[in-house]
Amino acid sequence: MSNSSKKKPQKFAVIGLGSFGFSLATELAKQGAEVLAVDMDDRIVQEISDKVSHAVAFNCTDEKLLEAHGVADMDLVVVAIGEDFGANVMVTRILKDMGLPVNSRATTEREARILKASGADRVYTPERTQGEREARSITFRGVESYVPLVGGIDFAHIRPSSAEYNKTLRDLEFRRAWGLNVAYIGRLTAEGRRVYRVPLPDDEIQASDHLFVLGTQADIERYLAERE
Repeated sequence: MSNSSKKKPQKFAVIGLGSFGFSLATELAKQGAEVLAVDMDDRIVQEISDKVSHAVAFNCTDEKLLEAHGVADMDLVVVAIGEDFGANVMVTRILKDMGLPVNSRATTEREARILKASGADRVYTPERTQGEREARSITFRGVESYVPLVGGIDFAHIRPSSAEYNKTLRDLEFRRAWGLNVAYIGRLTAEGRRVYRVPLPDDEIQASDHLFVLGTQADIERYLAERE
C-alpha cells in the first residue's frame, strides 16, 4: 500500500490568513498537500501565493464565489477568519450547508461554543505557533495532537491502527522499527474512565487505547505514513 493511501485526504482549503491560517496553510503545503489559501487581503494572498498550490482573494461569505473557486471539492476546509467573527460563523455555516467537513478558529471559549452550534466539526483556539501542530494532526490518520518539543524531538498523541490491535509493545518493537518511544498509554477502564500510565513491554494494544509517542519528526511521520 502506498504512503498516500494511508494519509488523510490531501485537498484542503484555509480561509483567513492571519498568523494561524497562514502557518497552517504553509505547513500543510510543505507536507505535500494541495492547499487553497483564501483571504480578502490581496497583499496577504500575494505573500502566500508561492507557498501553496492556489491562493485567491475574494469575499468568502459569497457562496457562489466559494463554489466558483472550487472550495466545494475540498476534503476539509479550515475557517480561520480572525478579525470578523460574524464572517467566521457565516462561512462555517455556508460550508456545512454545502456538505463539507469544516474546522473553525475561535479566540474565546464563547466563540468556540457558537461555532460548534453553527456546525463546526472541530474548533481551534490556537496560539501563534499552533498552525504547524494542527497541520500534522489533520494530515495523518489517527493523530489526536502533535507537539514539537525542544532538541528536535516531537510528541504525538495517536490512536493505534487495526494492525496493532492485540499485539504487545514487545511485538511491535516501536524503538527498533521506528526509533520511537511509547511514553505512556491511555486505557479505558470498565467504568469508562481513561487511565494513563507508563506501559509495560507485554501490554497488548486495544482498539480504544491512546498512545503517546516521542521521537524525531521524521521518524514519527514515517511511522504514521507507513503503518496500516
